[in-house]
Amino acid sequence: MNIYPALRAQMGSWNYYTVKMSVRELSENVKFAYEIYEDRTLDEAIQRILNQRRVKTEIVEYLKNQPNRFFSSIVVAVLNGNPMFYPIEITDAPEFSIFRDDNRLNETFGVLRFDGTQEYYALDGQHRLSAIKMLLDRDNQISDGAPEGFEKDELSVIVVVPSQTDSNETFLQKYRRLFSNLNRYAKPMDQATNIIMDEDDTLAIITRRLITENSFFKWSGRARESQKIKTEKGKNLKTGDSYFTSIETLYNMNIALLSSPKRLTHGWGYDNEEGLNFKKFIRVRPSSEEYIDSLYEELKIYWDGLLAELPVLQNTPSKMRFHEITDRNNNDGTDHLLFWPIGQQMLAEIARELLNKRLHDQENPTTETVGFALKGLNQLEWQLHQSPWKHFLLVPSISARTGKRSWTMRNQDRTKVVRHGQIIQQWILGLEYDDADFVNNLKNQWESFLIPGDLQPEGSINQSWQQTIEELWQQVEDKKSAMAC
Repeated sequence: MNIYPALRAQMGSWNYYTVKMSVRELSENVKFAYEIYEDRTLDEAIQRILNQRRVKTEIVEYLKNQPNRFFSSIVVAVLNGNPMFYPIEITDAPEFSIFRDDNRLNETFGVLRFDGTQEYYALDGQHRLSAIKMLLDRDNQISDGAPEGFEKDELSVIVVVPSQTDSNETFLQKYRRLFSNLNRYAKPMDQATNIIMDEDDTLAIITRRLITENSFFKWSGRARESQKIKTEKGKNLKTGDSYFTSIETLYNMNIALLSSPKRLTHGWGYDNEEGLNFKKFIRVRPSSEEYIDSLYEELKIYWDGLLAELPVLQNTPSKMRFHEITDRNNNDGTDHLLFWPIGQQMLAEIARELLNKRLHDQENPTTETVGFALKGLNQLEWQLHQSPWKHFLLVPSISARTGKRSWTMRNQDRTKVVRHGQIIQQWILGLEYDDADFVNNLKNQWESFLIPGDLQPEGSINQSWQQTIEELWQQVEDKKSAMAC
């Protein structure tokens, strides 16, 4: 016989109870959803829903390393066991006299009893259950890493039971439908919310700190237009947006800036502790707050260096994103790559390459050494209506509805084009090879992506367009020559 203190509730056609179980009890008694199928084909098909790699690398690591570990309720269906609920009378207590004529309390609190023949199956929380079983399995070497006292941890378990009118077959159909619905409609938090809320991801922590403490990113809280960072879901920015960038892009830029060769090779970590790969590192908050502070101070130095080298970043963002630079509503705006997310990520990655090459003491960057390492970024061409970007990343288009010609950020092959544009910028800065074959291939690949202004059919290249190509590439080479001086 099994007895649990329980809260009784009902939703739709379901009767359910909230009880608590220790992780040991959960591990020993609760089975997986796929075990409900007698047919082996369906059994194995459902079993594949369990991502064991995610269980081992994410959830098990979380349980092992997070003293403040916490799980939300696991939903469990119970077959057989003759479940009986015995309500407990509590309205005789003076403080509950107000509920004497209200059965809500008397019907809610009680004891749930099974006769011992019941079988539990996890409807929702199978990955969490798998991690618990893995940590408590004495035949599994991972079990050695179970934190002290783990098997006594208690979890909230929502127990779903069949109604008295449900046959076993009917309940199994309802059970499988509930399993499908719980998993189909579950929606993970978006990245922006994760960055705002996560107290274990060190990069999220210092990204928030940068926004709240650094004068460039900090919002005064007055006019909405003065908010520098977009905190809503999505990286994309629009023409006229007042934001400098999104919190998601800033987070990714910070990762790029801090990805030093040592961290990429030996792992992320803290003094006297083993380095972790990045995915593991962001799942567990460092034990040393001093380490978080030091990482923030390092990041702050990099941003101070970027802002000093690129004063254009201080410009009003709403005036820096106009593809149509002749638009009369432009208000002397421009179209600047460093105010679009793809250009900002490119900037962070190029800056990291410069730091890798020019920063002699990678472990102890200073304002002076970082400032020297980032020299030249301001001399690169970042205006989208200039080469190498015009006809390459910023391309002509014709409206299917109006027939009007305009400029737009290309969609086709965008990832390849952005990557090649970054290589061109790095070549100008002296971060790439400089032999004749490399330069020839660099130009030919750039040229292969160009879209002519008059949108000529593919394979139809007139002399005027070929001359334009040569002039555009000459501007790139002139940048390279000027950088060498």
